[in-house]
Amino acid sequence: TGDGDLDPPAGQSSGGSGGGASAGSVEQAGNITYRLIAPGSAGPYPLLIVYSGVEGGANMTSNLSMVKDFVGAQDFVFAVLDGVTYNGNGAAGATVLDAERALYDIDNDRTYLLSESAGTTAGLELGLQLRQSYFAGYWVNDVNANGAPMLSAAELGFQPYGNVGPGGDFVDANAIVAAMQAADYRTPPPAPYDGPGSDTHGDTNQFIAAMQWFPGKTRQ
Repeated sequence: TGDGDLDPPAGQSSGGSGGGASAGSVEQAGNITYRLIAPGSAGPYPLLIVYSGVEGGANMTSNLSMVKDFVGAQDFVFAVLDGVTYNGNGAAGATVLDAERALYDIDNDRTYLLSESAGTTAGLELGLQLRQSYFAGYWVNDVNANGAPMLSAAELGFQPYGNVGPGGDFVDANAIVAAMQAADYRTPPPAPYDGPGSDTHGDTNQFIAAMQWFPGKTRQ
């Protein structure tokens, strides 16, 4: 499509307003329930949409709160969907993405997606199909399924970043990375992630590696 047609436009932000600081409050976007972490400072902000695993949205939100400063994501807005409740429902994440862009001044080039375990199928649908052009980077963590990007980087007008934390499922992890690479995604090594926790489902080390991966990545 080329940069001129990129949705949302490169080098801009959403211009949203009205959202305040939040430390994990439960919010509604239409009929979708999610949890919100947001700084009280001025934007534009990076945004990370998260589909939790079976630990649930509340536990995932707590985990994010604990690691965000440590991994350099203290200025992020985080919107967390329960991966069990919204299993396979990528549209739920699209609804929350739109809500956050309306409430906060979100950086169009620094919007990210993390899905984990039970949230895998919904994340793959949201990040690789429904709203592919929105995400500068997508880390698929503790996978239990695989998928492929709908559009190539050339068709999108930019090269997204992608990676997978296998959590023991190396077959699906390798399949997703291969599909991302075939679509000319940027997959800096190791891809799939092969460090501590890569062979264990639900390992904290792999989660931290995923969180450290996002800051600094941009669609540009």
